[in-house]
Amino acid sequence: MEVSEAIQKRVTTRRWKQVPVEKEKILSVLQAGRRAPSWGNVQPWRFVVIQDQAKIAELAKLAGGQPHIGAAPAIIVCCGFMEAFSKSMHRESLKQLIQAGVMDWPDELLDNIVLGSDLFAPYRLGEQAMTIKASEQVMISIAYMTLEAVNQGLGCCWAGAISRKEVHNLLNLPDNWFVHDFLLLGYADENPKPRPRKPLSEIAFWEKV
Repeated sequence: MEVSEAIQKRVTTRRWKQVPVEKEKILSVLQAGRRAPSWGNVQPWRFVVIQDQAKIAELAKLAGGQPHIGAAPAIIVCCGFMEAFSKSMHRESLKQLIQAGVMDWPDELLDNIVLGSDLFAPYRLGEQAMTIKASEQVMISIAYMTLEAVNQGLGCCWAGAISRKEVHNLLNLPDNWFVHDFLLLGYADENPKPRPRKPLSEIAFWEKV
């Protein structure tokens, strides 16, 4: 499937056929998330796949009892790893790019210019800036996964109305992770219409507003 076709076909699914999603298809979705763009190659996303129906029922309770969450055959709990933007881990990620031949930066430029700049190094601005940047990249990875879900013939729903701290506790996640959103996956038992979108003339501008 062409990317443009997947973009046009992606809709939010809230009614599911009660059949399991093949592991191979879930892995393809996760691979798409892994390939998302990443600032400095830090890749701060972490994904927890839940298919156990008892756990899914618990997750649904922590999302206000939303029925489409409780009925989903699979949930990817999408998390962020803020420490990926710590100075040491950010440096390690950039060094990997240098070693891979993506860029040719001497250590002096890396340490004094890039990691020494508020523009390029979120750790210098504190935990809030690091969390914002990690969240931004988790959202990009989720968007990639929604398109691969379409490519795999799956329905999906990006769910953000959840009790994140309680989900964190339920799944016993590491302290240095934070829960961002759920991505629900399954075979659609409906054919929802595309949502209306604003015309480009309202949202896109050339050279000036």
